[in-house]
Amino acid sequence: MKYRRILLVNPPKVDQGGYKPSPLGLLYLAAYLQKHCPQAQVRVTDGAIQGKEAVLQTCRSFRPDLIGISILTPGRHQGLHIATEIKRLLPRSKTIFGNVHATIMWKQLMSQYKQVDYIARGEGEQTLYELVVGKPTSSIKGLVWRSRKKILKNIDRPMIVDLNKLPFPAWDLVDPLMYPARGEGLINDIDLAKEVRFPVIFSRGCMGACTFCSSWMIWKGYRYRNGKLVADEIEMLCKRYNAKHFVFQDDTLTGNQKEIISFCKEIIKRKLKVAIYGTTRVDKVNLKMLNYMKKAGFYELSFGIESGSPAMLLKINKRTDIQLIKKAVDLTRKAHIKVNALMMYGLPRETNEDRILSKKLIKNINPDEVGTVGAVWIFPGTALYEQAKQAKLLDDSFWLGPKPYYIYRGGIGEDKIDRKQQIVDEIHLYFSHTRAYKMWHYVTSHALRTLHKLQN
Repeated sequence: MKYRRILLVNPPKVDQGGYKPSPLGLLYLAAYLQKHCPQAQVRVTDGAIQGKEAVLQTCRSFRPDLIGISILTPGRHQGLHIATEIKRLLPRSKTIFGNVHATIMWKQLMSQYKQVDYIARGEGEQTLYELVVGKPTSSIKGLVWRSRKKILKNIDRPMIVDLNKLPFPAWDLVDPLMYPARGEGLINDIDLAKEVRFPVIFSRGCMGACTFCSSWMIWKGYRYRNGKLVADEIEMLCKRYNAKHFVFQDDTLTGNQKEIISFCKEIIKRKLKVAIYGTTRVDKVNLKMLNYMKKAGFYELSFGIESGSPAMLLKINKRTDIQLIKKAVDLTRKAHIKVNALMMYGLPRETNEDRILSKKLIKNINPDEVGTVGAVWIFPGTALYEQAKQAKLLDDSFWLGPKPYYIYRGGIGEDKIDRKQQIVDEIHLYFSHTRAYKMWHYVTSHALRTLHKLQN
């Protein structure tokens, strides 16, 4: 073995829209090492919940020789900062970065930041395992590494074909009950505001290739798990941790409707009293499946609708249409499951007529919730990012700066740049981490949700 003590770290000061879910990806990596390399000592520390000092204290006591750090684009600097701190504490230790930003921006990370020793591109379980056990570095697929002053990128690693062979996430390495609840209301007598929401996955990948998303680059296809096996995982979490509230983090939860129905039948048969949230595509639902989902405990589904304009749906390569959207919402309602319409505003080449059509669609389908960040965020690895680079709005050096993402305010095609809104964005990003701003954002968001409910 090359590395015997492995610490997997979720960086401090990262969240997802103010919410801090458990690091499911790290728990999968840890479980894979536990199963295939039992002689290794593996630990997981979640700096997002526990803070920087907890990460450093674990390093002092555990003294890992390999530290795996997960970074998404908005939290890339937090990951790099904690790596620097760990290197000062343990100068002989090695770091390996993974997740979306590391997969896409591997060359920049390796060339600009010396605290990054390795990068696992794409799916990380097998890459990390082979590095730990000491397989020759040059033969580890998916690995980026250094040889003297050269940065070497090995060939891509094929995706894991059979996800059913993956062990359940290593929940024993964290305290699941330290994570927050999310939601409000009673579902199956479960108070969503009080129960920890446990993340699970049914699949990896997406069946779409939207211009604003990089999922296709990371996962390269769609794979799914056996429905009975997923039910086994839910039942284990219920019995071991008294879990009641779950969220499927899939891009397309219902990509295989047969297995979803199989899962629901198992939940019903085992009489598991749970509340479940998920996200899927409007072209991947039918009434039979939705009725089973309702009986199993699904209370809400998010659909990536994005726009009510047929022209915009084509421009963003959504691969859906208005009739499919209306049908999916109607069927979900018939099954008595809530609908969250995920919308995007300010897309490149979006006209005033397109915006009017989106508003008309929302009024027509009348979803229970509307999810939007109020702008288009541009991330590396997306077709939209390539359009922005061609328009000379930004280049790869942008990700060396402090901003978590690029906010699109015009500049592609004939879109005029909104300078006033850019100034507002700058103010928002500058103050967004202050306590006063977070309180203001919480109060206004809660007020808007309440107003929406009253109007419906």
